[in-house]
Amino acid sequence: MIALFTVKNFSSIKEEQTLSFIPSKDDTMREYYCKEVAPGVELLKIGLIYGSNASGKSNLIKALSFLRFLMINGEQKKGDAIPFKPFLLDEESASKPSEFSLTFYINKERYKLNIVFDRKKIYSEDLQVYITNRPSLLFHREYNEKADVSAITFSDQCGLKKTSRQMIEGLALNNRSVIATVGLSNVERTRLTKVFDYFNVSLKETLLPETSMLEYVKKYFEKDNSGKLRKFILKLLKASDFNIDNFKLLHNESTEEFVFSHKTDTGDRELQEEDESRGTQRYMGMAVVLNSLVFNNVIIPFDEIETSVHYELLAYYLKVFLANSKSESQLIATTHDIHLLDESFIRRDIIWFTDKNSNGETQLLRLSSMGLHKNLSPYNAYIQEKLVNLPFTESPFINFEEDEK
Repeated sequence: MIALFTVKNFSSIKEEQTLSFIPSKDDTMREYYCKEVAPGVELLKIGLIYGSNASGKSNLIKALSFLRFLMINGEQKKGDAIPFKPFLLDEESASKPSEFSLTFYINKERYKLNIVFDRKKIYSEDLQVYITNRPSLLFHREYNEKADVSAITFSDQCGLKKTSRQMIEGLALNNRSVIATVGLSNVERTRLTKVFDYFNVSLKETLLPETSMLEYVKKYFEKDNSGKLRKFILKLLKASDFNIDNFKLLHNESTEEFVFSHKTDTGDRELQEEDESRGTQRYMGMAVVLNSLVFNNVIIPFDEIETSVHYELLAYYLKVFLANSKSESQLIATTHDIHLLDESFIRRDIIWFTDKNSNGETQLLRLSSMGLHKNLSPYNAYIQEKLVNLPFTESPFINFEEDEK
């Protein structure tokens, strides 16, 4: 699970911004929202990020996704550009490196990863593990500009043999992370391989508003040999009142297509997948996401989670996750659905807002740290602009012919 994620100089994020899953002292539904990841350490299962269009909320999700890319992409060749953009609205930031930091837990151990990079190279990278209360360095990487190579120092705690260390040192190109290099190397099982697996397996790809959720379902449905996923999807669809009694996946020569069964007063009827609403298709995909969150240890970033889904269904979806998940899973979602701010089951420390200052820089603000009185509604405070600025729009009566004259 993630404890802290810090970003600096990435896309619309200029100054250091930190997303935290460390819970506040609030005891509201703590047994449902928090998971113990180490003795005496609890982390939140959900983070919801609000913000106006172009405020940078999606960029925070993209930053996490890009960190995953850096940690698992072993296909970088010498001289390849690292595909991202820093903050571009001032010349100084555009020429400076970007920085990421992630504090996370694997098997009750706390890790901290730091990486500094630009489009050409990785300047530094280090990984620490907290076996005790003090950190132990697993490796440190530093770019030597004169020699144009990266020097990597491994500690005995990393567990790698001398030959494995030499292999990684030789394969770690200036534009390829040490963790990604571990992933493509045939080395012994160590804490470093566990960290690679964390990014490659536990931290999932970001789901976007344009993601084809039916294709997402088909990818996982093919692996459902036990039928448990199918039963899970059906239970959620029935509980969410979609009037779907059954479904099956038909295999044609070149395509796969779902067929859905509906019970009506005149008998059972079947609909092809293209005849189902976009909301039905998307919620079915969300059911697969929920299945992973409930039964596996995964971290799933979801951009604009409310797309094509009614508010009541979204609220129910979050409740089902909180009530049933016993795993070390986290859902990190951006959303425009402000109705959730008016729900009594929502903890204030899971709510974040993105806002842009006059220089176009994204600022990340946590609701629980904004001094809002416990008896005041976050929903009312939000729409009254007591928390962040809402989009400013001028009069709808615009003279579009003025410039032509």
